[in-house]
Formats: sequence, structure tokens, C-alpha cells
Amino acid sequence: MKFNKNFIGNNMPNKTVNFLGFTDSEERYLESIKTQPNDWYYKDRSFTYSYNEYGHRSKNISDIDLDNYILFTGCSHTEGVGLELEKTYPYLVSQGLGCDYYNLGLGGTGIDVIEHNLVQWFLSVKKKPKHLFIQWPDHSRFTSKNNNPAYSDLLEQGTWAPVGSATSKFIINAETTGFNFARRDIYKRLVMEVSQCPITTIGATSNIPYDTDSIYLFKKDLARDLNHYGNNSHQHLADDILNSINV
Repeated sequence: MKFNKNFIGNNMPNKTVNFLGFTDSEERYLESIKTQPNDWYYKDRSFTYSYNEYGHRSKNISDIDLDNYILFTGCSHTEGVGLELEKTYPYLVSQGLGCDYYNLGLGGTGIDVIEHNLVQWFLSVKKKPKHLFIQWPDHSRFTSKNNNPAYSDLLEQGTWAPVGSATSKFIINAETTGFNFARRDIYKRLVMEVSQCPITTIGATSNIPYDTDSIYLFKKDLARDLNHYGNNSHQHLADDILNSINV
């Protein structure tokens, strides 16, 4: 990740790629073709990831209809890793509501990045969204920064670490001391206060629930990377969202 014009986005602003190189890599896809059934949805289907000037899988802010838009943020589930753009739940919800939308979703992100981007949004974009959708990622994710000046603009998520490493020990200590939960609640309160618009919270069933009133993304199928939730899962979530709100 990196700062792109004060927003945190991925390292590929203004680029279009066929694969992300993480769970959805070309090598993994070619292996999946060999193991998946002949009627596998992605067997003969390709799609791209297009990122705007901020490193988000969305149109640029200047191209959004700010008089009629909704805003999404979250981790890879919201970005739509492994999915065609038109199959992601933010796209489906916006189509169902007849609104434009902006997607701040960023794979691997934690609540600290969500907080930064949302505060930046409401500071720099004068017109508020008609509705804000927040998909909370795993509460233990956090952002780290390399001390090497050559990497001064790059950020990393400190979630994935070998057992027994300094990072894993930090995460364990943060869990046992309540640090992560306090950080989550502080960020959440700030976001709620700053946004001042209707909010729907979304939880993925792979994560610990944040709110009992969240709408959940259930695993109905898998995306191209065979790791993230698939087309039917996103359609089901979009239907649940559309049935629960009135924008």
C-alpha cells in the first residue's frame, strides 16, 4: 500500500492488471484450471482490475456523481478480490439503488486504514454520500512502515507473520491486553462522528462479529482465487442490503 494524494491505496494507481499477485495470481489460476470441474465459471473467463489515481478499484472522485452516490469501504471482500467488478456487492448495490458509488475497499487492509481513508474522504469531499457501508476487517490487522528511507512511502499490513516472530507476539499481546478492541472502538466512534450520514455495517463470517446488527457476507461459493467469497455470495449480500435499507 502507499499514499496516493493523501488517500491510502494500493501500489498500482492508474493501472489495469489481469491478476493481483497475491491469492489471485496467474500461477494459482493456471493450477486451478487443472483441478476445477469443466463447468467452472472462471475456466474460460478473464477479467481485469482497474485502479484509479488513488489506488482504488473505482472511478476517480472527479468522475463520481456527488449529488447521487453511496460510499463503500472495507478489505478484500469489498474491493472484490477474485471477482469481476460487475459481480462485487458494491457494484450490485449501487445498481439496485440507482446511485453512483465510490469504493475505498482495499485488500489486506485493517481498521486503521479504513479510519484514515474515511476521515480523508469527509475532509476533502464536501458532499456527503447518501449512505455509507463499512465492512469491518479482522480487528487484529494493523499497518506497519519500513524504516528504510527507500521505502518511506510504502505501508504494509502486519497481520501475516510466522508463529513466534516479533509481529505474532505483538498481535498476541495486543489481543490479551485489549489493545485491538480499544483501537477498534476508538476508530469506530471517530468514523461515526465524522461521517454524519446513514451507515450500514457489514461483517464477513470469517471474522469476529463487530456488531450484532451487521449484515453478513456468507460463503455461498468461491471467487476465482478459490479463497475469497464468490459471485453468489456477493449477490446474496447485495440482496440483503437492498432489502434492509431505503436510500
